[in-house]
Amino acid sequence: MVAVLRAYYCIFGYELVKINLGDIEYIESLEDYLKIHRTNGKPVMTLMTVKAILEKLLADKFLRIHRSYVISLNQVRSIANKKVRLPNAELPVSDRYAGFINDWKRR
Repeated sequence: MVAVLRAYYCIFGYELVKINLGDIEYIESLEDYLKIHRTNGKPVMTLMTVKAILEKLLADKFLRIHRSYVISLNQVRSIANKKVRLPNAELPVSDRYAGFINDWKRR
């Protein structure tokens, strides 16, 4: 039996904060910090790299689209001109990760 990760815990300030994976809209990389943008509530900043968080998140639910952005595939509303439209943001898709667009169309 495989355990399904439903929440992620991160240190924000001096608190351990629970973030439900379904609440994550996208994750923005700011050097060694991550800004986790949620659909409900303020973004949360935590000291972690994109590589480290991608190892913890489910590969079929989250995808890197740019050096600085990881998106929740459930939050994608549309894709046009190498830009991903989410409920509260529009993010660029870099050439390196452009193959994602074709994969998303096949979903």
